[in-house]
Amino acid sequence: MDLMATCPRLSKMFSKIAEFNLKRDKNVQGKRWLLTYGNWFSDKQNIKSFINAVIPFLPKKELDILYVASASGLLGENLLMTLGKGTLTLVDISKEHLDENDNPTTEKICGDLLKMSLKRKFDLVIMRSSLDYFPSEDLQIKVLKIIKDHIKDNGIFVNQPAYISDLKERNSISEAYNTVDKIGKRFFQSSDISSIYAKAGFGTPQRIGESKAMYLTEQDHTKRYGLDMSDISVIQRIIKEAKHNTQVTSSGYSLKFEFPIFLVKNR
Repeated sequence: MDLMATCPRLSKMFSKIAEFNLKRDKNVQGKRWLLTYGNWFSDKQNIKSFINAVIPFLPKKELDILYVASASGLLGENLLMTLGKGTLTLVDISKEHLDENDNPTTEKICGDLLKMSLKRKFDLVIMRSSLDYFPSEDLQIKVLKIIKDHIKDNGIFVNQPAYISDLKERNSISEAYNTVDKIGKRFFQSSDISSIYAKAGFGTPQRIGESKAMYLTEQDHTKRYGLDMSDISVIQRIIKEAKHNTQVTSSGYSLKFEFPIFLVKNR
């Protein structure tokens, strides 16, 4: 599918929340994305841990793979290279992200997951650190239902979310992101992930692995979103009572995101 023909057509169908978050990420589009947060998303160890966790569960056949919210698709390309066969389709809202992928055999579709309707199903759908971009339980259930509709019977969905184990801390970190208007809206994953999957029609996800945690500070957010001290003070107030994944510091704050890997079959 021709990327240049696809993007303008689908961009007219973007939801308000997708447009909002895309604008907030204007500083990290395209090649800049893989440089964020200490190169976490291009880190070879993180990519390897994902692939090593997933491959034992995959059928021994040529797979049609869909990578949603893919950015440039680096993770999917590495998975496909390891498998040695199959097809890869990328869906992302950012044309700049997709333009960074120069594999001519990879299909690239610029679109909003809340509007996704590809009219075909895949053996495997993968997602990493993106479900939180849909900043409410209802929106996440809607996205998961759409993803489920794109998976073949007995196909597999693998999701590696930005995760905060403690529900109270998850809520406070999500509140901090949603309160500061310069930052994109978020609702991070936590121990209630199984209930969200169930409401979307999935079974209970199996935790099959984990990549190393991501640590970030107010400096990372300032670089990405252009925060000032008033924004940082708001976040400090919101997270001040949290203990495990958050810490208020003299200059701002530090946040820890876990990255477990969840797998579920489409029954």
